[in-house]
Amino acid sequence: MKLKLVIIGLFTILGFNSVFSQGDDPCNAAVLNVGTGTSCTMEQGTSVGSTATSGVPAPGCASYSGNDVWYQVTVPANGSLSIDLNTGSITDAGMAWYSASSCNGPFSLIECDDDDSNNGLMPKIMKSNLTPGQTIYVRVWKYGGGTGTFRICANSPED
Repeated sequence: MKLKLVIIGLFTILGFNSVFSQGDDPCNAAVLNVGTGTSCTMEQGTSVGSTATSGVPAPGCASYSGNDVWYQVTVPANGSLSIDLNTGSITDAGMAWYSASSCNGPFSLIECDDDDSNNGLMPKIMKSNLTPGQTIYVRVWKYGGGTGTFRICANSPED
């Protein structure tokens, strides 16, 4: 009986660590892998335990009020990038893309989105003519505040 509890506890700890896959600020942003063509593998994400980021311009959409998490993604060689979110316990989210020379800024808002995904009230941003090799900082939050889980993926649809 004790052995089962220890194993379950170990899986619970490992499971939590694999879910929290992004950072609470741009300098701790997790790398988001870019799929090619139409393939886009959803990764689990969470904003549980996150705080508001200071020093970055407010995104201006999706009722941003803090509790954001960050990803970074490198623009592929063709300059085309798409990032899509899907629901988890969060069923309405916002996403903003920023450019910056480093994770410390200064940050320039590229685009902010609320509900362009086909996955309910979730965001999706697609851009072309981006600079290949450029780092894009991606901010994700729950609409109106709060925390929860979501899924995210990136691809280069014009590959």
